[in-house]
Amino acid sequence: MAEQLRILINEDMPFDAELLEYEIRKGGFSYISTRVETREGFLAALDEFAPDLIISDYNLPSFDGMQALTLARESSPLIPFIIVTGALNEEIAVQCMKAGADDYLLKDNLKRLVPAIGVVMANSKSRREKLRAEERLAASERRFRAVFEHAHDAIFLLREGVFADCNLIAEQLFGVSRSNLLNCSPIDFSPEEQPNGWLSRVLAQDKIRLALEVEPQYFEWRHQRPDGTLFDVHIGLSPIEIDEEVYLMAILRDITEKKRIEQELRENEKKYKDLSQEFNALLDAIPDSILLQSRDLEIVWANRAAMANFNEGIENLAERHCYKLLHQTSVPHNGCPVLESFDTGRPAKGIIPITDRVWEVRAVPVKNEHGEIANVIEIGRDITEMKKLEQQLVHSQKMEAIGQLAGGIAHDFNNIITAMIGYGNLVLMKIPEDDPARHYVEQILVTADRATELTQGLLAFSRKKVLNMQPVKLNDLVKGLQSFLARIIGEQIEIETDLCKQQIVIYADSSQVEQVLMNLATNARDAMAGGGRLSLKTETSELDDGFVKVHGYGEPGKYACISVTDTGVGMDEETTKRIFEPFFTTKEAGKGTGLGLSIAYGIIKEHNGYILVYSRLGTGTTFRIYLPMIENAVQKHEIPQYNEPQGGGETILVAEDDAPVREITSKLLREYGYTVIEAVDGEDALRKFADSHENVHLLILDVLMPNKGGREVADEVRQRNPGIKVLFASGYPLDLLVNKSILQEGENFFTKPIAPRELLYKVREVLDR
Repeated sequence: MAEQLRILINEDMPFDAELLEYEIRKGGFSYISTRVETREGFLAALDEFAPDLIISDYNLPSFDGMQALTLARESSPLIPFIIVTGALNEEIAVQCMKAGADDYLLKDNLKRLVPAIGVVMANSKSRREKLRAEERLAASERRFRAVFEHAHDAIFLLREGVFADCNLIAEQLFGVSRSNLLNCSPIDFSPEEQPNGWLSRVLAQDKIRLALEVEPQYFEWRHQRPDGTLFDVHIGLSPIEIDEEVYLMAILRDITEKKRIEQELRENEKKYKDLSQEFNALLDAIPDSILLQSRDLEIVWANRAAMANFNEGIENLAERHCYKLLHQTSVPHNGCPVLESFDTGRPAKGIIPITDRVWEVRAVPVKNEHGEIANVIEIGRDITEMKKLEQQLVHSQKMEAIGQLAGGIAHDFNNIITAMIGYGNLVLMKIPEDDPARHYVEQILVTADRATELTQGLLAFSRKKVLNMQPVKLNDLVKGLQSFLARIIGEQIEIETDLCKQQIVIYADSSQVEQVLMNLATNARDAMAGGGRLSLKTETSELDDGFVKVHGYGEPGKYACISVTDTGVGMDEETTKRIFEPFFTTKEAGKGTGLGLSIAYGIIKEHNGYILVYSRLGTGTTFRIYLPMIENAVQKHEIPQYNEPQGGGETILVAEDDAPVREITSKLLREYGYTVIEAVDGEDALRKFADSHENVHLLILDVLMPNKGGREVADEVRQRNPGIKVLFASGYPLDLLVNKSILQEGENFFTKPIAPRELLYKVREVLDR
């Protein structure tokens, strides 16, 4: 049954009121009505009768329609109000409508009454629904604002990348008032870089883009307060629509609060089970694996990171013990921190290997209300990458130790080699070309040269070697080295070459590239103990983006490629991965240092090149060396060899603390026409110079000597004779001495060992300058 319409009629003429009711009944409305004609009656009816519709005559003796309309709008502004009058006056009609009347009728045209009632009641219903919707919206906004302002987390609204609004917690967290936060960017309160190394500006733009275009973002972020204090937060970033405009809502939670909650978790097992869904989500967001274990090491609870190791939910696991699930053992892992924590009642930690990963595990006991250990929380962190970095650091420290060792032995070792080369060359100069003994002396000198190269190779680990870079024709280098390699690897191994038909020019230190090829050849020789074939091939190669993508390094461009292939025993995959590591060797103890391929790798890297290895057990090994090519370069011609320059009777003071080196140097100089004064150290050199300073033309000074070094001797001598010529010598290279401020760039200098012919040229060059 339709609800009756309650109509209040303000009319002083009963007959007119009946006519109104007649028209309403004829229109089919179900209604009840009451008639009033005074102000007091109208006010009482508004309160007691509570009408749905008011119909009022415009003219009443003591209380007219406009007065009734004013009272109705003050008391009940939403009740429809229709004015009825006997006189047609447009001015009055406009006045009524402006005052708030819903319609205006003439008494002689009451046929409009029923349609007017239908219209005003429909409009009234619409106004009421709109008002209720506005009230609901206002209430919703008030609730949202209350949540926004009283939330325990900091909340920001971002529009176009800047803060449009924030709550009180945000002000407290950042230590900045709301007025100073608004219209600022999150980058204004972030350090330049995040802990992961990404630029804050770039990473923030990426997170905002993903939140708007893909899905809500959840991540940790480091912020910075105006006083420089850094603090970490967990951020949830998601789009939200307000007044048909898209904002981003950022919810920030300080990790300090998270740690506090974690501490509460340790206090009682029951609290873990009663945690809200929100807190479980928080724990699931932690990347560390978290387990709650009972006294029999049964897993009671696990977060999402831990569950990833189980492949299914903990509630579905038939076996709920960590050592069985992860370690596949029937008893707890040896040194298990959880077991230790149960036994001692104190926190424990340990490093636990699991398959191919390494985990740092911390265990914290949880006591019940009686002070007894009820559970242990296990927090596991994958530190595999950190361990790899530690291994790299150890390797770096090994390299530094090698450098220090090489530097320590270089001086004495080079002195020994100097004597060997000096005496060997003197003997060679005196042996006729057809003397059979000449071959043996030449082999001694070749061996001494190899010892020199070994020392230089070791020194490469302690510093960046100064390279003698120049255009080098690669095919000529390989051809020139072929006969030497044949002597190194022996007759049982065949050497074949396949050289590129076009000329290949690289910018390189030819001696260093030769060192690489000799190291690879000797390595191949050891892999072909029963004989075999060593192949050297040169070609050009274009390294593209595909090469860089596959290997993870490289610079696209045109390269010269040298392939060194042997038919030896080959290597397995694990050995191939480690072949360039320092100290790694597959040879027996005493048969190799594990440095040869490391030296080769370092030399190629200093040439901005790359060296790769391909091998399988039983199928031999191929090393491919890529070196940048250069175009239209002319290779420097070798310095022509002349007869050794003779001395002109000049007097040379030789100060050298190593007796064999001093003797061979002095003997060589005397044989070629020089007068030589020998000194055993710096003090002896100063004394002998003082005795013969007028006759001395040149000082040859070892840089490092007992009592006084060559630098100090030269400085004191130059105070007496500023024009004296000085030639320094050392087993250390010049760049190392310059870096240590022992010598300066441009000093006359030679590195020991030095061939006799080169020494004679150097002496003559300094004297004639």
